[in-house]
Amino acid sequence: MERPGLLFAAGEAVFLAIALLPDARRSLAAYLLLFLSGALLSLFAARSLSASRPRSVLLFAAAFRLTMLLHQPDLSEDVYRYVWDAKVALAGRSPYAFAPDDPEVSRLFPELRPHLTHRGFRTVYPPVAQAAFRAGAMVPGSEVVATKAIFAAADVAIVALLSASGGETAGFAAALYAFHPLAVTESAGAGHLDSLGVALLLAAALLLQRRHFFAAGLAFAASVLTKYVPAAATLPLAKRGGLRFAVTALVFGSAVWGLASRIGGPPAGDLGAYATRWEFNSLLYPAVAGVVDSTQLPAKAKTAYMHWKDVRPQRPWMQRVFPWFYTALFARVAIALGLAVALIVIAARVRDVETALFASLAAFLIASPTIHPWYVLWILPFAAKKREPAFLYLSFAVVLSYAIPYPLAGWTPVRIRVAEYVPFAILLGVSLWRAGRRHA
Repeated sequence: MERPGLLFAAGEAVFLAIALLPDARRSLAAYLLLFLSGALLSLFAARSLSASRPRSVLLFAAAFRLTMLLHQPDLSEDVYRYVWDAKVALAGRSPYAFAPDDPEVSRLFPELRPHLTHRGFRTVYPPVAQAAFRAGAMVPGSEVVATKAIFAAADVAIVALLSASGGETAGFAAALYAFHPLAVTESAGAGHLDSLGVALLLAAALLLQRRHFFAAGLAFAASVLTKYVPAAATLPLAKRGGLRFAVTALVFGSAVWGLASRIGGPPAGDLGAYATRWEFNSLLYPAVAGVVDSTQLPAKAKTAYMHWKDVRPQRPWMQRVFPWFYTALFARVAIALGLAVALIVIAARVRDVETALFASLAAFLIASPTIHPWYVLWILPFAAKKREPAFLYLSFAVVLSYAIPYPLAGWTPVRIRVAEYVPFAILLGVSLWRAGRRHA
């Protein structure tokens, strides 16, 4: 058997073993060992298959993801919420207007309720994501598998887009992504929607490269309306695409948003609660929140506000401001301001659009108060194309964060963050130092 055949057989063995795990939450050590095996294999495959025909790599990618469709979602059950959103919409209600625990819908689809988390919150998934959910839910009795299949197909499309992106590292990136266990398990295994948004973002970048500004604007707007993450890449894409790209994206995005609003309220849902309250496995947020807390900034700001308010005529809105004086919000505002400055600097200084996209998404990921493993899918194709060691390491290590909700002997949250982020920070520092020397 030739080397490509051996690599495929090894990859298929890894993903079949993961797919057949009865419950990864209870077998997390075995899952992590299999994931590590897949990670090492993906690096070897990227080096060995970088010059192979794209068709072969695509077939391998499709086969791995087809295998993972057998796996019952366990480490994350987000896909059940996708299906719930879709079935509620198909029943004539809006998931933007009702949370699963609201009396109007609480008795609907009882078979899904044991799998739903955060049942007191309305959906945060944008309109294009909701359309994909509804497409999956139109397969009666197999809604979960059908939804997973949609996002698995989008993940295979990412491999094709990387192959078509051009440059010396396109083949390396396509092969790495095809074999990468994070991509395979989070798209086809868990059914996360991120693969669709990433595919649309890569399509927008490729279309811009080929000067198809109108189509690029449509693809970018659809990506943002799948998940809001690529909004971080707005400035470099708009700079490259010009007025036609920007107007197309804005008009199409606004039209879709407006249509979605007509069936049950603004599509933001409970996005505000998510943005201001959620925190998980973040690199930057705990440190910033610690500084805000130690300086008692919210309390000092509240005192200053009260002194300002007491000498002015009282207005109803003045009382509504008081709940804003808490550490989490102040930390998020500080991070958001820093991120905004970083994104402006990247757009202004980085000329290459792929590099600017990579840097913008990297800044967003570092700044995010929440970093679930599947969030790293947004940066993975660009890290693979750039062969950037820090983010490639993170794409392999972030899976350790599953040991936070599903404890593993000897792995405390502190140890998990150290294992994830200390090597990542060192590698990133080296990369930035080398980049600085090249431009000196």
